[in-house]
Amino acid sequence: LVVGTMLNALIRNADRVKVACLAQLVNVIAPIMTRSGGPAWRQTIYWPFLHASLFGRGLSLGTIVDSPVYDAKNYEAVPYLDVSSVLNEETGEAAVFAVNRSTKQGMDLKVDLRGLGRAEVLDHIVLRHDDLCAANTEDNPDNVAPVLAQGGAVRGGVWSGRLPSASWNVLRFKV
Repeated sequence: LVVGTMLNALIRNADRVKVACLAQLVNVIAPIMTRSGGPAWRQTIYWPFLHASLFGRGLSLGTIVDSPVYDAKNYEAVPYLDVSSVLNEETGEAAVFAVNRSTKQGMDLKVDLRGLGRAEVLDHIVLRHDDLCAANTEDNPDNVAPVLAQGGAVRGGVWSGRLPSASWNVLRFKV
């Protein structure tokens, strides 16, 4: 969830952030782990970086978010929902990246696409696990992996669906 929130902040501030780099490329805190003479496997943080790289290209769109809030140790009124969005005019696609920070509840989400013309859902990718401490390992490399969600739909130019608790979500639309 932290990586998704960071990526959303970078996308939302794309007019000011020109370059962002990973601190490590392999092992320690890396998105890809390896064992000398053995296999390589993707850590859970790999997936949001991949999704932002593939679908976060184009024009960063301003997002207006209305979300329930919570108080954290050092901050008050932190939104449970963290969102960024991108329009790729070359491909005719839009992407919405959404993090549901609530560890206890799913969240209904509405995305107003009317300003983008007729929009159709390409997919809704979800990354989550019931165990917030779950990790991918050499022995279980796909323990935490993205899946395609079902159930969301565009009606009247507005996508409505549900985000699972503690999840990274990628909503892709053809516009």
